[in-house]
Amino acid sequence: MASLVYCGGVAAAPESSSTSTPDSGVEKIIQGEVVDPAAYLKAGQRGAAVSDETYEAVDAGQTPALLEESTNRLYLLLADGPGDDPGALVYDYMNQRVKIKGRVYQRGGLNGIVLTQVEPLDVPVGATPPLGQSDDQN
Repeated sequence: MASLVYCGGVAAAPESSSTSTPDSGVEKIIQGEVVDPAAYLKAGQRGAAVSDETYEAVDAGQTPALLEESTNRLYLLLADGPGDDPGALVYDYMNQRVKIKGRVYQRGGLNGIVLTQVEPLDVPVGATPPLGQSDDQN
């Protein structure tokens, strides 16, 4: 359970006891839905009904985000390096549920994640996840 520390009129979460530095990120596995953050923040839009609009936004340059199921926390997808596409691993899963693994960064109230692995949840009957996207491969 998270606790808050009251410091001179400002409530703040205590520093994590993690051994990683703020710049190295913390490895985490998260389940949630890949969304267009602008549509979600401005109008609460998510789900299969807005997939066409999400692809249109991403194709025009919007970076996708992950809406965590258990907390409704929004994670912006971050590029690992200059010129990298932060949404490349999730492009085929817009407005779908996924389980992702990556390095989480938090700063100034924002959450971001550099993806290292994506596994679709709710795979349609008869479909298989793309190669390299699941731990279940030999």
